Amino acid sequence: LTGTQPVPTYNSWGMRDREHPLEKPPGTFRTVLVGDSFLEGAFVEESVGTKLEALWRSEGHRDWEVTTLGISATGPPQYYYRIRNIALSLQPDALVLMFFSGNDFVLESLSPWRIPAPIAERPQPSWLGAVAPRLTWLLVNRLGLSEFGRGNRAPPDEAQKIIKLPRADRLDAMVRLVKTYYYPDKDEKVIREILSRGGDTFWDRLEPRARDEEYIQAWWLASMVDWETATWTIPLTGAELEQSVDRKAIAATMTWLLGARDLARERGIEFVVTLAPVGIVDPSYAEFWAPWPKYMSYPKQRALMHRILRKELEAQGIKVVDLEDDFKGVPNTYRVSDGHWTELGTEIAAKRLAAALGK
Repeated sequence: LTGTQPVPTYNSWGMRDREHPLEKPPGTFRTVLVGDSFLEGAFVEESVGTKLEALWRSEGHRDWEVTTLGISATGPPQYYYRIRNIALSLQPDALVLMFFSGNDFVLESLSPWRIPAPIAERPQPSWLGAVAPRLTWLLVNRLGLSEFGRGNRAPPDEAQKIIKLPRADRLDAMVRLVKTYYYPDKDEKVIREILSRGGDTFWDRLEPRARDEEYIQAWWLASMVDWETATWTIPLTGAELEQSVDRKAIAATMTWLLGARDLARERGIEFVVTLAPVGIVDPSYAEFWAPWPKYMSYPKQRALMHRILRKELEAQGIKVVDLEDDFKGVPNTYRVSDGHWTELGTEIAAKRLAAALGK
């Protein structure tokens, strides 16, 4: 991070966490958290895991330890293999898989007959990864094969330059960025109309601040234009959204979560799925994005899938901590620029987990 925001620190494992011994200290109750950027917490002063452990210690539970394995731009397949290959070796007493409904649904199911790919983002198995893990990392990064690498085309500093310009020049810069790196064939007037809808309210929220600073990112500017100019059918009404729910994605996703549950169950480890809802539960987030209804149809659909997934998990006897119960209707809990939790949102999540897991 830059400007007034704190620079996040990482331990020797590359995790946003304090150092932990591989061997669980005697008498310690160890909870391992597995998830993506919501756990990593790169945009907040302290991660969920750090806050969770601090809450427990403030209550006198000094032998309750929290180990965080949160890595941005990963999903259920990576969670499963991170649990199997890493988390279980840490001898956890409780295992928490944090699932973000915005982008964690997958289409490919877990199968015992699954043939490894020639190369894949670790910890997913691959032929190359089995014999040359370091080379695998190098090629995945160089070829842009990771989930993170596939999402960005523009140089990362291009979008950050925009907020430093006078307001009168920012719209031109956004249009130029989207047209140059993403949609050179789209009409510039159309791009301009879409990106101008927020007016001054758009820029008011994105101005630099000491806490919860927002950052313009090229990928979501491009996504706004893509969805608002869509040639495919966009569900907008409640009935259309209900009909558009991808049941196959829910079923495929369930296989990975059940697989993770089974890994924990075989070893007598408590297993919990924590559901992180999409940002539209935050009224200030929903208001900010209201001028782009087609773009917002995606998180609305994911909100419906979130509720269906909760029912499916509970029907399988899996313990669920649904953070939608805590976030719904509370403003300023989600960052409008990237949909991650603000400091307030992170505090709410940590308190709910502390209470739920403490039982």
